This record gives sequence, structure tokens and C-alpha cells, in this order.
Amino acid sequence: MSARVILLGGAPLLGKTVVGRKLAVRLEYGCLATDDLADGIMAVTTEQTHPHLHLLEQRDHRKYFVTRSVARMVADAEYRNEGLWPAVKRVIVKHAEWAPPVVIEGWHLVPKKVAQLGMGGILSLWLVGDDEVFRERVLEQSVSFEQTSMGEELVRKFIERSIALNKGIREGAESFGLPVVKIAQGDTIEKVVEDCWRIAASS
Repeated sequence: MSARVILLGGAPLLGKTVVGRKLAVRLEYGCLATDDLADGIMAVTTEQTHPHLHLLEQRDHRKYFVTRSVARMVADAEYRNEGLWPAVKRVIVKHAEWAPPVVIEGWHLVPKKVAQLGMGGILSLWLVGDDEVFRERVLEQSVSFEQTSMGEELVRKFIERSIALNKGIREGAESFGLPVVKIAQGDTIEKVVEDCWRIAASS
């Protein structure tokens, strides 16, 4: 294993957190979520100083999904990721150069940004799913949504956003020749971890 930092990116609902933790245990690496990094930064910043990170703060998330177009939601995600990238990059470089080995997972990771790092000791793995994987997983979680027309629209828009983000990540990773781990319906977490492990072990 030559990589001191394993980056695990992908759209929401693909199991990055669970896969990242299991992979970290197997490698005996630490594990860090970009969501936690974002939450920590938000606690000591404001919308005025870091508008990228506070984009959705104090908003009704259900109304946000229902009223925004998919293109706008993807653009918002890209805007947020752009704002968080300097912090994510600093942590990646720190662990690649001297800090303990770590698995960093999160949908804030962007193939183009990772490819531009241009340094050794880093391996990025990109989880991508079939469209049906997102439909299935969103519907599984939709039991907590209100069974109203707004709830139905929320589910539809969440699925569409997830598929759009997934497409962008897949195309970005493939364009830079970064390893893609494909997830199909019925794939278990154990299979995904094994697929990631196989790539990491051969790096």
C-alpha cells in the first residue's frame, strides 16, 4: 500500500460513510468525513464570511428541493464544494506528507480538484451507481417524508439531483483516469469494500 491518503468520493446515498469506515479498519487507517469538516468550519464562520458553506443554513430543505431546478441544485452543490475545497485540500496534503494515514470520504470531493493536486501518496476512489440504485435508496428513505404532493415532489427531485450529481462525478473521474467503483442494484457493502480494497492494494 503506497497511498497514505485514500479519498472516497461519490454522490449521496452510495454508502461512502460505511464503506470508508470499513476500509479504514481494514487498512488500519484513520477515517474522516468531509461533512464533519464542513460542520466544524460552519461553527466558527458566518454567511457573510463564508457564503459557500452557509448556502442552505436556515432554509426549509423540503421547500428547497421542491422549488429549485435540478440544474440549480447541482450548481449550488458545486458552489458549496468550491468553498470547502481549501480546507479539504489542506487536510489531504497534511496526511499525504506527514500525518497518519487516513481515509477521507464525502461527496464534497471533486475529481477535477483531486486530479489537480499532482502529488504522490494519494489514491482516490469514486463510487458511482446505476440510476436504479438511487431510485431504490431514495424510495427506501422516503417513508419519513409526508405523504403529500410536496412529499412526492421532494422524492422525485431528490432522485433527479442524486442521478445528476452521480453523472457528473462519473464523467469527471473517467475524464481524469481516476478509479471508478461501480455499484449496481443488489450489491452489498461488503462487495463495495472488497472492490475498493482490491484497487487500493494494487496501487
